[in-house]
Amino acid sequence: MAMTSHHNTQNMAEISKYENGSTVFNGDNIIDKNKINKYPIVSDIGALTDQILRGDIADAFFSISTGVVPTPASELVTGNITKSGEIQGIKGPAYIDIEKDQINIVEPGNFLYGFNTPYTQAVIVEGGIDIINNKTNETIKHINANDITNDTLPGDMVSEETIKYWYNTSQVGSKYNIEFCIDGLNDNRSYITPTELKEKFPEAYNYSIKYPGGSPVILYKDNVNSTVVSSTYTYLGSHPQYNDANREYNARQFVTAWNGTVIPANTSGCGREGVYFSAVKEANAQSGMATHGVCPPARALRNAVLALGFSLPVGMDYGEDAVLFGYSPSTGIRVTNTLDYPIQINMWTEGAGTGMAIYADVVEYIPNNVTTTNSTETGTTI
Repeated sequence: MAMTSHHNTQNMAEISKYENGSTVFNGDNIIDKNKINKYPIVSDIGALTDQILRGDIADAFFSISTGVVPTPASELVTGNITKSGEIQGIKGPAYIDIEKDQINIVEPGNFLYGFNTPYTQAVIVEGGIDIINNKTNETIKHINANDITNDTLPGDMVSEETIKYWYNTSQVGSKYNIEFCIDGLNDNRSYITPTELKEKFPEAYNYSIKYPGGSPVILYKDNVNSTVVSSTYTYLGSHPQYNDANREYNARQFVTAWNGTVIPANTSGCGREGVYFSAVKEANAQSGMATHGVCPPARALRNAVLALGFSLPVGMDYGEDAVLFGYSPSTGIRVTNTLDYPIQINMWTEGAGTGMAIYADVVEYIPNNVTTTNSTETGTTI
């Protein structure tokens, strides 16, 4: 009976330590050996020999002691996976692609990016808040109103003060995003949880928590050059009727909001969340208030992207007053990247006062084997 035994096809999802689409790295062991089908040694003496030759003495001893050996890994995996189930020889964050009878490893391309997507949310209920997982709709825990603190709130994205203010000014049923996962990834892998993002992609995690929901986040890039494809500048100028000191503050805040913003190809993005501006009375604004001083840096940003053929950013105007009333200078403005590769917006200032210079560069991440002729440099003193 042992000699006539044959290996039945086993569903790989049963033995994989990771779900289909999960992100994995070099050195990860993806096979749960305890779940692999086992067969009598006499029906597959080669598998025992293979264990010994690989140096898996403990596994070989177990096989001899029990009289059974697991299905050889060579029948279960392909590509950069060793016979013991360990990933080797890959670069960057790969992902698991499970077919019915085989486990494959798919390596990333030049870029890996996705979008901030609500993961952990606070929901106002009677007497406090519930913390829920937006992906599974599970309630993680309940926090009484008096117990809302930085220690009881998960993640690093929001503070105790922010949640308490929201709680005291909102109604039962209102939701607030506590943590983002990265979903909608460009190679169609599964979403990456906040914990995975913080552990495996710390730079992307620190970027993610500064930007609002829906913002693109680049997790990985490789074999690319950073090329300045557009460069502009402007000056703050003087409008004493609007308080030049206040205008300088707002101009610097605009630069802070947009400096370092990354936008992949054929997507749009805004500036950082949590950057505040000083508003003054303005009769022409519907709200009666305006953040004067944001228009000079906005013109630098606008001119830099228009020079690349981008459409006029949402929330902007072609005139001297570049930011439209009613739009946040950081999260209300949206730039759409129509180039072939991701861009990064860099902004900075030099000097101070009304003569302060404001600069905007657009850097394109271009694969090493690609050349581009995009390059502009313009300036304005408006």
